[in-house]
Amino acid sequence: MNELFWKICFLLLFLTWVSVRVYYGKKAAVQKTKEKIRPLLESGLVGLNFIGMMLLPLITVFTPFLDAYTVPVPDPVRFAFLIITTFNIWLFAMIHRDLGGNWSPILEVKKGHHLVKTGAYKRIRHPMYVHLWIWVIAQGFLLANGLVLIYGIAAWGLLYHIWVPKEEDMLIAEFGDEYRDYMKNTGRVVPKF
Repeated sequence: MNELFWKICFLLLFLTWVSVRVYYGKKAAVQKTKEKIRPLLESGLVGLNFIGMMLLPLITVFTPFLDAYTVPVPDPVRFAFLIITTFNIWLFAMIHRDLGGNWSPILEVKKGHHLVKTGAYKRIRHPMYVHLWIWVIAQGFLLANGLVLIYGIAAWGLLYHIWVPKEEDMLIAEFGDEYRDYMKNTGRVVPKF
């Protein structure tokens, strides 16, 4: 299959991904914030992730500027990532649905915030982060671009390792033993049975 096919597939998935985020973002925006954490370092890391998850892939789709980073990825591998990414976007929508008004693009607790322990959150504490790991890896393979892959993994990995401990501390402060018990019964990003 030619590159145009893969770029169109990626663009359709990307637009669906953005649509899910916008739809649920509008629904969550009505919830008032009780407490939020957004230090300068994390704001910068969110910006780096914007570059890795949105800007570089779109530059790859619409321009030849990143063609020097093209890597050979066999069509069967790309097709496998197309299927994985399609399922991953469905997961993304389910995660947003499960979170409801609790979702936020930054670390924050909202007024009326409740601990979600059902749906995607039944066995994993951070399914949104699982989704993002899959997303940054899959987009590099779908676009067959080494820069998109490496940059995406590095930027997301850095934010993930800084963010998760802070998020869990914030949730322990908010929910106490309920969250500690939840931690015992769930995996961080790998399901616990």
